[in-house]
Amino acid sequence: MLVIQVKIGIDIDGTITHPSSCFNYMNKYLGTSIDFEMASEYELHTYTEMDQIEFWEFMVKSGHELGIYRESIPQELVKQHLWDLRKQYDLHYVTARSEIVRPVTEEWIKQHELPLDSLIMTGSHDKVQVVRDLALDLFMEDRLENAIQIAEDTSIPVILFDAPYNRRPVPENIIRVSSWDEAVQTIHKFAPIR
Repeated sequence: MLVIQVKIGIDIDGTITHPSSCFNYMNKYLGTSIDFEMASEYELHTYTEMDQIEFWEFMVKSGHELGIYRESIPQELVKQHLWDLRKQYDLHYVTARSEIVRPVTEEWIKQHELPLDSLIMTGSHDKVQVVRDLALDLFMEDRLENAIQIAEDTSIPVILFDAPYNRRPVPENIIRVSSWDEAVQTIHKFAPIR
């Protein structure tokens, strides 16, 4: 009998990493004073005087982009849950990070002893084509706009990790969770049986 493995797409920033990581980094190194619990915007440049292009040019040139990724903190219990999930599912990390930061991303994954089967660096927030190309069955995300786009354009269930910046209404096939414990329960409930 042929067994087809269920494939799960997993975002990195705010999903595997704690969603406050980028904000804490900015407070520590860029002089911002962002209260994470009040952070209503996902896009980091909105907390500065710079526009998005100017902000990311500064972050790249100054080395802060790499710094954010190096200093990000994993979500609680993520290591244990990812290793457990890997026993039953194919796990594909799908991140908006660019190929340029692949080495620091892989180094971070190795440092935190997370399983790594597949790492797709899209270089943009549009992940729908990757979802289709990999024929993913479920996706885990923290950016509301990504979650909605994936849910609407592919009709697969999307698990949305709750964060102050994504607390708006969601379509029916987006399931909001507040922890990896809750996410795993949701995966087992919604992942298709083949």
